[in-house]
Amino acid sequence: MSHFIVIGLNAERYALSIEEIQEIIKVQPITAVPCDKSFVKGVINLRGKIVPVIGLGARFGVPEAPENSQARIVIVSTEEEDIGISVDSVEQVAVFEEIMPPATDNAAVANRGFLSGIGRLGGRLVSILDLKAVLGLRGELH
Repeated sequence: MSHFIVIGLNAERYALSIEEIQEIIKVQPITAVPCDKSFVKGVINLRGKIVPVIGLGARFGVPEAPENSQARIVIVSTEEEDIGISVDSVEQVAVFEEIMPPATDNAAVANRGFLSGIGRLGGRLVSILDLKAVLGLRGELH
C-alpha cells in the first residue's frame, strides 16, 4: 500500500509518492540564478548543499499564490541531484482508496502529461503527480 503526501497549489490538491520525497522544509530565501526555464525560481543552501528550486505553479503555467506561512519546499531526490519544489501547502499523508489512470481524452486536462493517476480520498479526487514529468526528466520541457 503506497503512501502519498497531499500538497496544495492554489485551490487544487496534488499528491507525490512519499518514497520520492527526501524532506519538507519551510520556505527560505531563494537566490535567483540565470536559467532558460521560467519555472526555476533559483537555488537554496540546504545544510551546505546548493539545491535548485522550481515553482510548481509556474511549471503548470498557473499564477502562484502569494507566499504565506503554510508555503513549503518539498525536497525530492533524482538520480542526479536533490531538487526543491515550491508549493502553497503540505496537507497530509494519505493512502488512496482507489487510484485511477489519468483522463487521456479530456481536452480540459491541459497538464495531464504531469499526472500518473487520480486518487480517491474520501469524497474528493486528488491528482497524483508524475515526478519525472514535473521535473522535466522525460525531455518534455515546455
